Amino acid sequence: MIGTSGLLYRFSESLVYKTNVSSREIALMEAAGSLTLRPLTRVLKKGRSPDSPSRGRIKAVIMEFGKKFRPRNIPAEKMRDIVVDMFLLLQNIHSDCGIVHGSIRPSAFLWGRDGRLKLADFSLGRFIQEDPAVWEAQEDLEGLVEEKYLTPERMRKREETLAAAQAKGIQPRDVPGAGTPAPTVFDDYFALAVTLWGMFTGKKPVNHQFNTRNVRKSDLLEVKDKLVREWIWKVLKMAGCQSW
Repeated sequence: MIGTSGLLYRFSESLVYKTNVSSREIALMEAAGSLTLRPLTRVLKKGRSPDSPSRGRIKAVIMEFGKKFRPRNIPAEKMRDIVVDMFLLLQNIHSDCGIVHGSIRPSAFLWGRDGRLKLADFSLGRFIQEDPAVWEAQEDLEGLVEEKYLTPERMRKREETLAAAQAKGIQPRDVPGAGTPAPTVFDDYFALAVTLWGMFTGKKPVNHQFNTRNVRKSDLLEVKDKLVREWIWKVLKMAGCQSW
């Protein structure tokens, strides 16, 4: 399997080996507790302290195995229950753990061995109380940000920052924070709204479909579940979107 920030290898029936993990991501995973797949053992790079303050990569981490979340395999009559589980999971990550996930999308959800839905991949996460400037100063984030799940405002600022950097001859990979503002609790819910749109339409969102101020009404109407559609639209409007 391939994760956003590193490769995942099946280590045994119950464990996986994830490469290219930062000490920051592990701290978030440990704080998330039972809401994620537990990191069990760190494999350190030679000469690196586990308490290193830098983003520097740990060689790998051995963690619990989780089954891939496949929305298309969920029976229609159980979709509402799954939506509730996703809401509760996100709510608990925020309120109980004090964490913004920062990269909500279908592949961020996994089934734990206990049969419960869990969140994985905290490579773009942050603690809610952390100064946003700390997140925005990180290096090596370019390539991790999935633009189609960004709010219009974050997308606008990202495009402006990267354009300004390019004008100075700076490559996107060298721009701190990938030129993107630090994620907030609302950003997680916005990304969940886009994720639910994909779940209920069977389609993958594309760039500039929802991370823009103008959203096609026809796209929204593809979600046949009225309650889910209305919630998605409510979140999009809170992000400054309008339909046409």
